[in-house]
Amino acid sequence: MYLKKLKKIILCVGVILALYGGQGIGRKAIAQSSSSTASAPSESGAAALRLQRSVQIYNYKTTAPSGPQRGEEIYFIKCWYCHNKYTREEPRGRPAPPMQNIYKRPMLATTGKPVNDETLAEKINKGGPAMPAYRYALSDADMADLISYIKSDKCCWEGEEPPHNPWYRY
Repeated sequence: MYLKKLKKIILCVGVILALYGGQGIGRKAIAQSSSSTASAPSESGAAALRLQRSVQIYNYKTTAPSGPQRGEEIYFIKCWYCHNKYTREEPRGRPAPPMQNIYKRPMLATTGKPVNDETLAEKINKGGPAMPAYRYALSDADMADLISYIKSDKCCWEGEEPPHNPWYRY
């Protein structure tokens, strides 16, 4: 009789622990402060985050925080694979058009629209039959940096030298 009661008690305690996962057991309450220093990152934390290479890679900021230099990095990662001089014809007919001097052309080859920042961003965001859409992969800041790189005289990287890495001493 005693063993049956003990088994039931242990079973009930086990079920309760399984349901609640031991939440709050042995934890102390932490008071929240309303001061602004509690929400601001510490100086050492900001420096550590700046040195965290994986965060820079994830945000395409290994070469520069913004501008055409960052756009070059985005182009290298997202665009160069198809838009380069080494691309062969695809089964549907032609390779991806080169991006170099695209702003000197009267219209986009795939849509027939005039070449400007809006139509280029629209094409990159929507994609096409042979091009992936980047509307969810690139933020507005990413798009602005990419377009600033495509408009610059440095466009477009062609495989001889990858984008400059400021963390490497040449």
